[in-house]
Amino acid sequence: MSEIRLFGPDPIEFLDPAPYSALEYQGHMIAGTVWFVAAIIALFAMKGGKLHIRAGQICVISVLLVALSAVIMLAVEWVNPLFLNSVTATYAVGTAWLALKPGTKRVRGLEYGLSLFEIAGLAVFLSLAIPAVTAGNVPLIGPAIVAALPIILLLGDLNFHSKPDQRAKLRVRRHLARMVWAFVIVLRAPLVEFETGGFYDVPDPLLVAGPPLLGIAMLIYFQRKFGGFEVGKQS
Repeated sequence: MSEIRLFGPDPIEFLDPAPYSALEYQGHMIAGTVWFVAAIIALFAMKGGKLHIRAGQICVISVLLVALSAVIMLAVEWVNPLFLNSVTATYAVGTAWLALKPGTKRVRGLEYGLSLFEIAGLAVFLSLAIPAVTAGNVPLIGPAIVAALPIILLLGDLNFHSKPDQRAKLRVRRHLARMVWAFVIVLRAPLVEFETGGFYDVPDPLLVAGPPLLGIAMLIYFQRKFGGFEVGKQS
């Protein structure tokens, strides 16, 4: 494996994405785009309708393809944010899907397993990011921004797992929140990639804060739209 980088080869050309092959990189980006479009449809389609369910199924399949292509790319060139973003997107979509399932022993076991999967991914990321920051190789803000969403989601797990008797009340809120944060992760990654590739020039504060602020706005919107409904009747 080549030298570990915090922010990867910069920039990467879409048509000639060395050190990755075109199939690896373009496949990863195309799968992410499919996920992005399906997520928009799922977020704004009638909840529980055929379009919403089918878009959600496409989200699950495409995020697995994103994760698979990321694993292949990481074997070629380790990029710490790519690793954690792929882990977190898979974890967020997986737990969003499981949130709507009955709280059986099997479902709860899968949820705990995904929480441990995310904790392990975050631990690997921090084990590489902290030495890079203390050595002065990267600014603290970079790894902090990447790690913020996983930490937020894991804190949500603590709340959800500590209230098993309130699963029916919390499950749709959890589902929507996790889909929104997964959406933010998938949105932020190509925004950074294309900006560093010279496709456009976005001020760093907007590039860093824009997607999370959009996520917060989306959460407020969905809370106002669905907050007054009985959870069990929404899915």
